[in-house]
Amino acid sequence: MRGNTFEWRDGEQGSRDWRLLPAALCGWAASLATHMGFDYCVERDGRFGMLPLVVALAVPLLALLGLPFLRSPMLRVPVGVRRAVSAWHFSIIVCVVAAMACASSALTYDVLQWRDAASYAARNGESDVVTLVRTTSPAVNSNRRANDCQIDATISTITASRVTQPSMMRVRVYADRPDCGTLKQGGEYRMRGTLAISQYGAMPLWLTDIASVERIRGPNLALRTIGMMQQAFFEQTSRLSDQGKVLVPGLTLGILGQDYVPPDSGNGQTGTGIDSTYANLLENAFQRSGILHLMAVSGGHLAVVATLVRAVCSFLLLPKRVTAIAIGASYIMLAMCVFLSDSVSRALLMGLAGAGFLFLGRRTQALSTLSWTTLGMLMVNPHMSRSFGFALSCAAVLGIVLFAGPLGAWLTPIMPAFIAQTMAMTIAAQLFTLPIQVLIEPELPVYSIPANLVVAPFVGFSTLAGLASLAISWILPSLGFIFASLASWGTAIMEFMALNLGSGDHATIPWTGDAGGALLIILVEIIGYTTARFAGTLFARITTTEPNLPGRRLIHNPIERAKAWGERTYNALKTMKWNE
Repeated sequence: MRGNTFEWRDGEQGSRDWRLLPAALCGWAASLATHMGFDYCVERDGRFGMLPLVVALAVPLLALLGLPFLRSPMLRVPVGVRRAVSAWHFSIIVCVVAAMACASSALTYDVLQWRDAASYAARNGESDVVTLVRTTSPAVNSNRRANDCQIDATISTITASRVTQPSMMRVRVYADRPDCGTLKQGGEYRMRGTLAISQYGAMPLWLTDIASVERIRGPNLALRTIGMMQQAFFEQTSRLSDQGKVLVPGLTLGILGQDYVPPDSGNGQTGTGIDSTYANLLENAFQRSGILHLMAVSGGHLAVVATLVRAVCSFLLLPKRVTAIAIGASYIMLAMCVFLSDSVSRALLMGLAGAGFLFLGRRTQALSTLSWTTLGMLMVNPHMSRSFGFALSCAAVLGIVLFAGPLGAWLTPIMPAFIAQTMAMTIAAQLFTLPIQVLIEPELPVYSIPANLVVAPFVGFSTLAGLASLAISWILPSLGFIFASLASWGTAIMEFMALNLGSGDHATIPWTGDAGGALLIILVEIIGYTTARFAGTLFARITTTEPNLPGRRLIHNPIERAKAWGERTYNALKTMKWNE
């Protein structure tokens, strides 16, 4: 097929498979648009019913059905249009199918939520309901002043106006002491309180003004063991300094120390006796310095654990399939021990996919795996398309996969390789996450890149030390405290950088919020990228006197000169014969 429109297929590289990325973007956009369209229809009191959504879904379907007719020679379609349709026909079909699947899942999810008994009771303002819930997260410090703690759950049944009905709604429960100490992840409880539409946050409903809590069934053995391990870990971190109490649990489990609610919490202080003023100051400094992502469990934690497991398996000369099973098991165990979030779910699925590739003896394709993971999660859990945590996680991975390699190759000649790789990953992730960060907080961190460069050497060490403390504190508390102390040495560097770079008046730049600010960020990045490419091309043409010669011209700079001198000196000393 050389010389025709299908020539690009012959040069396709399996290690750089971009084909599913447009489909994932179309699926995400369709899911988000469906949620927004459903909210628009509901706000109009159902005046038009679901007609706008049906029309919106029918347009791409009709376009998909019309594509084969454009390829028919019976129609008087220009040859250029016919060739373009033939070349991109299957890609368009995949994008439309992905969009239809995600939109259908989102519409089904929204309709089921709207017709749910709990949602109906919340819209009608039921003042007194009895719910049977199953908790899906540990109890943490409340983000409302009126309550002491909060915990996420799923409603199984609801009793309102003496009528009991099944339900499947997600709800955030706001409770007070001493009930906070009795709520455990994975347990079933019967609660009496007030059900209302949530005012903010990802959960659609709130259950407040809890009058009574009755435990129906406790967590299973695995969750009880994990809860015991977490409690023992927090007991050891409570013996550290204030920064260790706050940061070591955040780096290890994804929850800051001041947000932890111990089982026997009955005083008015935070979970581990941390000064709330200092904790809020430190959290704000981490956010303004651009390193708050270190306090959330993500793919970096799984990569650290996978590297350790792979090294141990290589030392023991285990087969690759045993290594893949061990890595997958370590991923699952880590995800069960940390505080589960949308980013953790994404990282877990991608990690398991990578372990599966290793088991089959195939090379991992990060971009294709990210696209499949995104589509699968959007179809199974359509509410993920509205999650900022999930969006930030996917955007960071996409930026690293697409641009970390080229940026690292561009920076390596002018700086040491380790610094170049770290800076490339930081810049690549920042480029794709900045538009989403502006939607959350309309400001730009100025010192994000230097802060990440300084703390990068200590992140892996502190993470491994914290995980070791979590794994051993419930058996050997003294040894667990030693590992927690080692982890706090690395977090002390993070505290120093955050307080010095994120507490000044010039730590952030005010920016326009909402969608306009995000679009402005994208426009600035496109202009910067175009300018850099043009400047690089112009510089290469100016400095290349003979463009037809093979190879790459050596650009003389101190880094390359030092590398060349070091390599030649090492080779000379290695081959030199000394006279006895």
